Amino acid sequence: MSQYARELFKDSLLSISQGQVAGHSVVSKFGYNPDVGGTKETVWSAGGLYPWSALATAQTLYLISTDAGDTGVVQVQGLDENYALQTEEVTMTGLTAASTTNTFLRVFRMIYLGSTDNVGTITARVTSGVGTVVAQIDAAYNQTLMGVYTVPAGHWAYITSVSVSGTKDQAIEFEGWHRPVGQNFRIAHKAEASVSYRYDFTLPLRFPEKTDFDTRVIAGASNTKISVNFDMVLVEDYADNP
Repeated sequence: MSQYARELFKDSLLSISQGQVAGHSVVSKFGYNPDVGGTKETVWSAGGLYPWSALATAQTLYLISTDAGDTGVVQVQGLDENYALQTEEVTMTGLTAASTTNTFLRVFRMIYLGSTDNVGTITARVTSGVGTVVAQIDAAYNQTLMGVYTVPAGHWAYITSVSVSGTKDQAIEFEGWHRPVGQNFRIAHKAEASVSYRYDFTLPLRFPEKTDFDTRVIAGASNTKISVNFDMVLVEDYADNP
């Protein structure tokens, strides 16, 4: 891509971010895993592979903290049973689980609202307050660190860039996985690097509605801290944009 083309691309992304392009929006996903070793894990702060099977059907979410003082409001962002975007605000009750009114088929972000930081670790779980963790806000971060996402119904997703970095001078194996609705996960991007890696797609990768994304890593040494970022443009009018 020429420098002129790159500048045009940057300008178009800025216009989308400013809300000047109808039917287009920008999504920036970022994840973090504080303890990666030789076993493949998803880049999210709860650790291990993301439990997609826990959200095979739309679920009530149960939000609970490890600290009694966390009684603020958590905004849950995800998808409903029809893969439509859905947001709900839940008032926390500390060590006692507080449930969502709506059910969620996917959850890809939570934000702790208010003027104070969350003191404990806040988790969203299925089934009950001791069920499987599907989202987590670490203490004092006020927001999840989840390298997973699902394309909402009625949208195309165009991934424009991906980056990954680690804290140790060790080899990092990075894998970007995607799963079309009703199918299995398959590899979409793979890279090996030491310390950090970034790739800007000359032509953005396009994925259809309801596609799941999962970022997975292996590190050359145990206790490696790894972060990931991937950016995309969502385009509405799925049926009119084959």
